[in-house]
Amino acid sequence: MAYFDPSFISDRRTLRQRVARLFDTPFDRRYRRVARRVEELRAMSDAELARLGIAREDILLHVFSRKG
Repeated sequence: MAYFDPSFISDRRTLRQRVARLFDTPFDRRYRRVARRVEELRAMSDAELARLGIAREDILLHVFSRKG
């Protein structure tokens, strides 16, 4: 009898994901970087955001107005 552990989550990339990375464009990399930064800021508390001088409703404005 096989046993399946539903709590195990693999973070390994699939073959399709690895091949897709070979054809990445600078736009793909920038999209992932921006999405990761938005996610990081949204995960912060209001106090942490205030220390950075960012209001929660201004997260997207902050991320997209930055250069680079």
